Amino acid sequence: MPKKFLFTDLDDTLFQSRRKCPERDDLTPLAYLGDGSAHSFATPAQHALLALFQREMTVIPVTARNADAFSRVRIAFSHGAIIDHGGIIIGADAQPDARWLEHSAAQAAHSRPLLEAVLRQLAGRASALGVAVRARIIEDFGIPLYLCAKSQEGDERALDALEPAVRACCDAAALPFGVHRNGNNLSVLPAWLDKRHAVEYLIERLRREHGEIVTIGMGDSFSDLAFMHACDYALVPRASQIAARLEAA
Repeated sequence: MPKKFLFTDLDDTLFQSRRKCPERDDLTPLAYLGDGSAHSFATPAQHALLALFQREMTVIPVTARNADAFSRVRIAFSHGAIIDHGGIIIGADAQPDARWLEHSAAQAAHSRPLLEAVLRQLAGRASALGVAVRARIIEDFGIPLYLCAKSQEGDERALDALEPAVRACCDAAALPFGVHRNGNNLSVLPAWLDKRHAVEYLIERLRREHGEIVTIGMGDSFSDLAFMHACDYALVPRASQIAARLEAA
């Protein structure tokens, strides 16, 4: 019987921040902040579904979290993870896949100057609009990967005002970037940085190791669709960006 692998997003898929949870007392904390306080929780349904997945298949996270944020997820994953929007693949020992790390480092060397230019444009536009945002280039294992902007006050309207300007900046300069927005998170990703590329790389390796396999992709965001499409089957949470678009169609 073929081995089964679930490639799954984490935030807003297996768990979510407390403010996004229903008002109930039986939530399970699964991810923590740097100060040790619980930040993200699973509902009983999410917890039961995760337990089912872990019994029946190998679960591999595919997340935007960097190595530090991923280390604060309290779920035992036996086969490592894809982190940083696909920029880094780590094993169960938290060490990066050397071949993929070399690939990402080479790509990032070309995209860093462009990311820095977008960061300057974004900061200037935020100042002109009078919105308070925290924007920075996210690095992991010494590699500059992508740009992330968040409202300093958690006010998504600040990003509503900023997002069109960021998209216009990238379009006008014909920059090879993708702009992704989900709630209070606005990300500018180089074209080479894609969860799908990392998932396809790992699926190829798993097929060499195990022969025929079955793959399932699960995620909530539009930015997850590409890696989900690389899998044999796809799962979507009911309360998600993807499901909302499907319902409106």
